[in-house]
Amino acid sequence: MKDWEVTLANLFKDRDNPKPLGAILGKIVSLEPLKISIQDGKFFIDRSNCYVCNQLLERKSDFDFTADQSQSGQIKVSCEHGGGSYDASGDINATGKIHLHEVWKIGDMVMVQPDESGQHFFIVDIVKGVE
Repeated sequence: MKDWEVTLANLFKDRDNPKPLGAILGKIVSLEPLKISIQDGKFFIDRSNCYVCNQLLERKSDFDFTADQSQSGQIKVSCEHGGGSYDASGDINATGKIHLHEVWKIGDMVMVQPDESGQHFFIVDIVKGVE
């Protein structure tokens, strides 16, 4: 049996040296309002205690496209702010931006990294198991 002094010292040690959390797995429960479940549903993260990497909220990319006269056909475009059909009978040069809105969805698993205090969380990316 340990002496009471050793037991007391160990209690102080455990109190003063909490084990930091590492990266943990979270599950998207709701997007509006944001709610992420961690540690098998024991705790929840919301907008008040998390930061989300921009790549999950939106993705933007530039594109360039070039086709020479040997390629022809029709292009049909359907988008939120317009659309139409275009004949491709000559050289085609196009540039533009692709903008995808929220990439994550309910049920996605995400990598969550807590800060040093364990009170705020960084949502890093969507993760999937390897098959």
